[in-house]
Amino acid sequence: MRVKDSSIKKGVSGSRTNFKNELGEKEYSNLLRKQTRRRRSSSFEDSEVQVVTCPACGSTEFFLDTVRSEKSCKKCGLVVEENIIDSTFRGTARDKDGNFHGQNGAPKDMAIHDGGLSTTFDVNKGNLNDKARWYRLRRLNNQARVSDPQSRNLARAFTELGVIISNLSLSKDVRYESVNIYRNALDEDLIRGRSISKIMVATVYIACRLCRVPRTLDEVEKATGINQKTISKNYRFLARKLGIKLTPISPNDYIPRFASRLGLSSEVEVKSIEIINDAKDLGLTSGKDPASVAAATLYGTSMLLGERKTQTEIAKTLGVTEVTIRNRFKELNSKLDFL
Repeated sequence: MRVKDSSIKKGVSGSRTNFKNELGEKEYSNLLRKQTRRRRSSSFEDSEVQVVTCPACGSTEFFLDTVRSEKSCKKCGLVVEENIIDSTFRGTARDKDGNFHGQNGAPKDMAIHDGGLSTTFDVNKGNLNDKARWYRLRRLNNQARVSDPQSRNLARAFTELGVIISNLSLSKDVRYESVNIYRNALDEDLIRGRSISKIMVATVYIACRLCRVPRTLDEVEKATGINQKTISKNYRFLARKLGIKLTPISPNDYIPRFASRLGLSSEVEVKSIEIINDAKDLGLTSGKDPASVAAATLYGTSMLLGERKTQTEIAKTLGVTEVTIRNRFKELNSKLDFL
């Protein structure tokens, strides 16, 4: 007859002590060690686990105590395994029975100066005296989070990073790449004596190029208020000191974004990329601004496929002058004759 789990819990402690006294300390330890070696992978989700047989009574029925992390025999109460580690992964904070397991939290975020692993205080619970106390604790905790110079530096830099990423409509990949570059620069002591804002903008520009979503210097200047000359100087400095190899920007990287801003179809995008690839093979894009080549190609392709955009409209939308668009278009069309 099966013994109830609640009864077993009460009798486990006494049975374990008696059995331990009968075997002796050394023999009891050896028995536990032997059983631990022979144990199979178990889960805390199971209410009973079949593991060999009980060395005392030969029973094959065991009870798993998730509170004490012990496995004991249901018949005689002998503890056959102790200090069992829960290696199961829980995707949510509640198990299949609805029981809460507070072992889950937010993932580590390197875009926060302390990794996002700091303590937070809820000041909206309790009476007025408790609120005042929690407000003081939260203030002291926030001060402690940025107590050293490096933490203060990172906290300010990553705050500005969020604004830059938002203004340029960049993805999380670019954000985390910028964070890695800035942390490496800080570890190499490259920030000392330089503006945090300007270095942060330079890291974003580098990250955009590494992630193949480049932004022109003009776009970055308009979004951040830092002139192009300063951005160029800082990003070249970081790339040189950190050993970052930046490949030349391809006009193809601009095509999807420029086409979207101009409201052109996917057919125009595909045709434009084909034309640029042909121009690369002939060396027509060497030494030319990639953004101007992309703008001129879209201008010609839009006329070719019946979605005509004027030079003025393209120049105003993409930030490229009308003269540059005309010159690049003439150069491409004279060699490729696509229009």
